[in-house]
Amino acid sequence: MSITPNELHIRDTDFYDQLYRRENKLDKYSGQTKGFGVPGVLVATNSREVHRHRRLPLAPYFSKKSVAEMSGDIEGMLKVLCRRIRDSSMNGNPMPLGLAFVALTTDIISKFALADCYHLLERNDFGAEYHQLLVGFVHSCHFIKHFTWLYNFIQGLPDPVVLWLQPSLALAFKIMNVRLTISNMEKDVDALNKHFKYNPNGPESGIFAGLLRSNLPPQEKAADRLSSEGMGLLVAGSETTAQTLSVTTYHILANPGIVSELRKHLEIAMPEAGTLPSLATLEAIPYLYACVQEGLRLSYGISGRLMRVAHHPIEYQDWTIPPGFAVGMSTVFMHDDETVFPDHASFKPERWLEKREDGVRLDKYLTAFGKGDRHCIGMNLAYAELYMTIATVFRQFDLELFETERSTVEFYRDYFNSFPKNGCDGVKVLVK
Repeated sequence: MSITPNELHIRDTDFYDQLYRRENKLDKYSGQTKGFGVPGVLVATNSREVHRHRRLPLAPYFSKKSVAEMSGDIEGMLKVLCRRIRDSSMNGNPMPLGLAFVALTTDIISKFALADCYHLLERNDFGAEYHQLLVGFVHSCHFIKHFTWLYNFIQGLPDPVVLWLQPSLALAFKIMNVRLTISNMEKDVDALNKHFKYNPNGPESGIFAGLLRSNLPPQEKAADRLSSEGMGLLVAGSETTAQTLSVTTYHILANPGIVSELRKHLEIAMPEAGTLPSLATLEAIPYLYACVQEGLRLSYGISGRLMRVAHHPIEYQDWTIPPGFAVGMSTVFMHDDETVFPDHASFKPERWLEKREDGVRLDKYLTAFGKGDRHCIGMNLAYAELYMTIATVFRQFDLELFETERSTVEFYRDYFNSFPKNGCDGVKVLVK
């Protein structure tokens, strides 16, 4: 289907791997990436070659090894989440678990990427203002794409002017002032090493210290670009994973049989409810794996079309797509394909186990993280958060939904990320 004169969308589940394979050497489409509003960051880099050079020094920090080393910090934040759930239960109040998940993922990515945890889990409102700003930023993607000049004008306004126009942004400005931190340390690598220090035993002392010591050219190490990269990591590493946690939690709680089955498997793997086993042990629990995969499928990850531009013709069935034409596919159509996922709207973890026993790899059709050399760099971290959080919450608490309908988590609006209907307050729960 032709979306615009320059964009073509293909709906064919079996063609996804062929289109996004590394051998095609695809660029991203500028008509889409300019809507991200953060030029120079990895996710908005059009050129495949530039992307490769930018990704190379970042990749070691998001490897399975680095994420495993971070698991202790994640577990510590999960303990804070559990304390907040208990406090809510003792007060007889419903727990805004959806908002708490955003606080959790934000604390994790700020600690992991910036070595400066924002401690939103400790705030009474879980940093609701930050969440509102984050959602507003993501929701602006379509506007920015068509009115880039106006967005640049707003971005250029002094902070005091913006705060005068909208005082509620004070907390968000304080939290997201990545640019000032990096600007102050740009010329002092030793100070940067001391400040950004999430892995004291590793070869580097932090992501930005590593970037400054990398082989990137000087313009790639400028404070403006690094601060944009930091912002990109914050946005990409918080809202999407939190939404997946909300979707997964809702569907598990909405199906008592699934709750019972999951708790049975968790009790075997976690005899002591308060002791979390290694990430590798959690990943090896078949039913937990199935719940995570099914949650990713119904939350989609990225709902927007992933547009790519090839410098050579692309063959599709009887058609030849000329070079320079933007071609893309959608995760929504992949995950909702009835031929691959029958009764696709239902949350059925067992489908992943049954198909695996039959020798069918449903993982091939799970595209929440994209594929090829542009797949999500934070995939390992996101999986760790999903496994550890779901295991912790459902092993330690017997929960029930509170004033939460399916529409609270159901995909309704596409802002490149999937969002439910406007006005939904997020998943809320009570401790039984």
